Amino acid sequence: MSSEVNVIKLGGSIITDKSKYYHIRYSEIVRIAKEISIAYSNCSSRIIIVHGGGSFGHPTVAEYQGVPDADAFSQVVYYMKELNSIIIDALKLFGVPAFSVDTHAIFYRDCNGVLQLFSKPLEEAIKKGAVPVLYGDAILSCNDFEVLSGDEIVWRLSYVFRPCRLLFAVDVNGVYDKHPSVPGARLLPVVSIRDVHHIDFGAQNRRVDVTGEMRSKLMLGARYWNSNIEEVLIFNGLKKDFIRASLCKEAVPGTKVTS
Repeated sequence: MSSEVNVIKLGGSIITDKSKYYHIRYSEIVRIAKEISIAYSNCSSRIIIVHGGGSFGHPTVAEYQGVPDADAFSQVVYYMKELNSIIIDALKLFGVPAFSVDTHAIFYRDCNGVLQLFSKPLEEAIKKGAVPVLYGDAILSCNDFEVLSGDEIVWRLSYVFRPCRLLFAVDVNGVYDKHPSVPGARLLPVVSIRDVHHIDFGAQNRRVDVTGEMRSKLMLGARYWNSNIEEVLIFNGLKKDFIRASLCKEAVPGTKVTS
């Protein structure tokens, strides 16, 4: 098996229905867990999973208009742990040695805006064949509380694991030259981080999303890109077998992100 660590982000839009509050896509979660199980057994035992907030985290943050106080922090943490437990249960059903890692317990934003991470438990887990499952969450920061997106977690982890592949499973086929809802939008097979500013992402759709979706995903890449990264792929995680194939380094349609 490869020595690379696969860090895969399961977008909130593929594990929940973001048009409805607190709505789980159970059939998709079961399918995804089965695909990850097959990949873990056959080709990729070094996996870190990160999932988004979907219809759990985003509505809660929107209701509080951010994370202004301890009560809001507590509520976001509560709902995200609920979603995380469902993901863990599905993975364990298919024999994946997955365990929850509470994002708010290992990440902290310091007074210089740097995202600090206590990574040792993750490193040891990977060595021993366990599969950590993190998630977008509310965290403590130097001055207050804030939202930490699953996307930023993925990019931050790329500083720890070398080499690593970053896989973003989303609800569209990849990055488009304009918003995919616009007629004539063209899928971009390759996107350079240097060209992100030239992409017309268009207005966000009506789903509640407090972390910026595709635009934020790529802008974070521009901030965090480093030499540990072997490959970055954005692909449609709703397509059957794409998650397994991506973990096994098989060809998957989507967008490759380069430096």
